[in-house]
Amino acid sequence: MRSPNFTSCIRYWVSATVLSLAACGSGGSGPAVVTLSASNVRFGSTSTITISGNNLRSGIEMAIEGGCLNLTKVANGTDETQQYTCDVRGIGEIKAYVIDAAGAFIAQLTLQVPVPQVSVATSMGSFVLELDAEKAPATTLNFLSYVTAGFYRNVLVHRAIKDVGVLTGGYSTGLRVKPPTLPEFALESNNGLKNLRGTIGMFHGASATSARAQWYVNVADNANLDFVDESNPGFAVFGQVVSGLDVIDAISAVATKSDSTTGLTDVPVKEVLITAISQLR
Repeated sequence: MRSPNFTSCIRYWVSATVLSLAACGSGGSGPAVVTLSASNVRFGSTSTITISGNNLRSGIEMAIEGGCLNLTKVANGTDETQQYTCDVRGIGEIKAYVIDAAGAFIAQLTLQVPVPQVSVATSMGSFVLELDAEKAPATTLNFLSYVTAGFYRNVLVHRAIKDVGVLTGGYSTGLRVKPPTLPEFALESNNGLKNLRGTIGMFHGASATSARAQWYVNVADNANLDFVDESNPGFAVFGQVVSGLDVIDAISAVATKSDSTTGLTDVPVKEVLITAISQLR
């Protein structure tokens, strides 16, 4: 995509998802943009950018600056409406430019991608997670993919260790294994984030690269889970609890048992279930 030529129209810097323009275009019978808007502007999602105006099929292109990847033009656009999609993979400012066939600037929309947050409701109360998509992008994207797919709905907190933490994401009611649906991904434990009280991390098995769907919340500082070196990589922290930590404390303190069938220890005697989970932003 060639760089926009900003000499043909007023330059707009608007931090919003909708920008109204005064039929800004290349003049004559060329394309003119009246509004630019964007939907679903949040990390881990596919955003749709809608261009409304006149003579849009006479030749427009779009360019993106910032963390929105795989820019794709949607088929079957009209003279009045054209759409593009891109995958939001960054936090902060994204700029979408509309240019004509000659590379002249027509319009711009500036978007702000917020730090992602997720609401979790359990049978013992609710809490909110804030995810660090900058220091743990792959882990955050993996987690949000499971959230969006509804994978974590009706899964158990299958381990609760008082003054240590709680673990979930691997079993459904009745302590039945819930197989993960996404592939393993690279471990991001060497990201500077520590396993401090209130932080969340992604669990993995014997292999450091075996993280899939299980995640945990620390109710104490657990330095033994931190990255040390390549031979002792620890677990990847990717966010923190920003409200409802008292709920996590209560879950960690429930009565527990060992389960001979699965070999798990610290299993809550009374099932603690995630009843709903959704991305807030």
